[in-house]
Amino acid sequence: MIRVKLKAWTASFRFPTFQSGYQPTLPVPPPSTIQGILSAAKGEPVYLTEIPYVGYIFRSSGIGLDLEKIYALGKVETDIMKREFHYNAELYLYLPDDWKKYFKRPHYQLLLGRSSDVATVEEIKKVGLEEKEAPLGGTVVPIDLGLPGMIHSLVVEYDYSAVPRRAKLVRPFVVLPFPRTQAERRRQTAKTLHDPELGIGVYLHRWS
Repeated sequence: MIRVKLKAWTASFRFPTFQSGYQPTLPVPPPSTIQGILSAAKGEPVYLTEIPYVGYIFRSSGIGLDLEKIYALGKVETDIMKREFHYNAELYLYLPDDWKKYFKRPHYQLLLGRSSDVATVEEIKKVGLEEKEAPLGGTVVPIDLGLPGMIHSLVVEYDYSAVPRRAKLVRPFVVLPFPRTQAERRRQTAKTLHDPELGIGVYLHRWS
């Protein structure tokens, strides 16, 4: 297994229930964002259901608020919208070894959300994870894991053979922000794989 570290100045992940006005960001990327990153690295559409496993951990230094000028669809006038974004963002991807070649030379630019959230590959490292009780966070987990948190129905993968793209697989998840306090670490603890270097649990999604 390899761990790929991506870093970006900013990151933003659209809240599925907000369409206009104030634009909050999800605290972690949805699975569809991971699909987009893997597709950009490989240079062709990638489907998470065809990968043996995918794990990820996201963290940032905090959330800022931006003012953005938008153009209403079919109109000339503009409007101002408030939009949240993460700053000093890091994303760790846990993938099978054969993904190393794609992240050593990504085919397209890697994005942590929008086209302005450009990420760079900081490190590709072979890692060994141990099974133990550990806090989870910076990711999404299935609701049947029994952890408390915000529940959202999120797109796992899009079908890129259709124009425009359409959701191919949608699942409910518990969204777990990266734990910053001991109370959060205790509340988000489960038996899982553990990355001793980062001190955090890693949930490996298997959609295949």
